[in-house]
Amino acid sequence: MTQAEANDPVGRAVELFVLAPIGAGAFVRDNAPAVINELVARGRAEVARRRSDLNRRVTTVRSTGQVAVVFGGPMLRKRVQELLERNGSVPSDPDSEPTATAASPPPIPTPISSYARDPGVPAPVADAPTSDGLPIPGYDALSASQVVERLAGLERDELDAVQAYESAHRQRRTILGKIEQLAG
Repeated sequence: MTQAEANDPVGRAVELFVLAPIGAGAFVRDNAPAVINELVARGRAEVARRRSDLNRRVTTVRSTGQVAVVFGGPMLRKRVQELLERNGSVPSDPDSEPTATAASPPPIPTPISSYARDPGVPAPVADAPTSDGLPIPGYDALSASQVVERLAGLERDELDAVQAYESAHRQRRTILGKIEQLAG
């Protein structure tokens, strides 16, 4: 571009208002499909990732809730009944009439440590199985919710192996309950 063309206001106006929009339109026409395809692919990948994460969390919460209902309800009912009987508020026979008790002493609180182990779960065994033969790699490093997520695809003998190991070691109720649910 020469000095005369650069100072020509009509030539600059033609470049700005005619040639620049034509060039921008041609650029968009040539590149828009590729850009749109890239944006759509990224959007789909993000939606799939979030859906997978949500499904994993829902499965974990659902499994935990099912175990809590299966094991927690009866345990809570039993514990409340024991406390009420100790307090003398409710008779042990539900068909009998309530009787007034003469100023009985308050119940002795049960230490929290008594809740730590489910009475139906055996104590750890000295010659217990090792985690090396388990169908879930890195089992000892996984949280209960991570183990529960991996139980669904296991065969019956694999579930038995995980149950034996868990019963002999950490005795996590969430895992043991899920195994019973899957095996049942």
